Amino acid sequence: MTKICIINVGANSSHRTLRSALFPDGAFEFIPIPDPCLNGTELGVKYSQLRSFNDVPLSKIVSQEYFEQCTHNDPEFDTFTYGDYPTCHARAANLKRLKKGDYLFFFARLVPWQGKFCGNARFALIGFLEIEKIHRDITRKPVATTFHEIRNNAHVIRGETNSFFYDGFWVFKGSDKSMRFNRAVTFDRNFITECGIKNTKGQEIEWHRFRSELATIGSYFRSSRLLDKSEQIDAFWDKVLSKCF
Repeated sequence: MTKICIINVGANSSHRTLRSALFPDGAFEFIPIPDPCLNGTELGVKYSQLRSFNDVPLSKIVSQEYFEQCTHNDPEFDTFTYGDYPTCHARAANLKRLKKGDYLFFFARLVPWQGKFCGNARFALIGFLEIEKIHRDITRKPVATTFHEIRNNAHVIRGETNSFFYDGFWVFKGSDKSMRFNRAVTFDRNFITECGIKNTKGQEIEWHRFRSELATIGSYFRSSRLLDKSEQIDAFWDKVLSKCF
């Protein structure tokens, strides 16, 4: 049985004017978090250098405050890689349980955009990696064949700017079945409840009357969440497939 790990990525409310955009037809622009460590380096990728997946220039979406700063573009959906620290950070610990053929699903905070940002933020699934390879505990520049596979990952780019950043991260390489969705898949209370996703203790998630749905999801899914029960996985795929294909 293949497992699914759900991971929260991209710009969030703490980044103020930096937001991922959700268009009226469900298309979106995923905006990754900043990476100040790369500012001023030759290899750092600026927001102005990211590829737009829609007809709207990123200069209209990314505020001038950030536009010429460097980004931590992870996950990246050109060569399909994702980097993290499963052995160092508790929030990523579930990634240690994954193997080839398992899936990483990414959800992001999207804000409606119609010429400008408007409306309330929501969470949505934006794509997935079907894991083809896992490169573990990278503490030095990888051999040429591996480096070629994962060179676009933000953690590798950091390591190439300063060997200090070859600090034990892992990189997950996606297969050719990996996908960035064309349309965002709403990841809300209904989705989570219908999939039977529980909290870390296996109990029902508490949806508080005095706490927003967005805040509740953000809290419960701050750490990577693993689905390893067949009924949850089947329900999850049914929901995703009904929205995307």
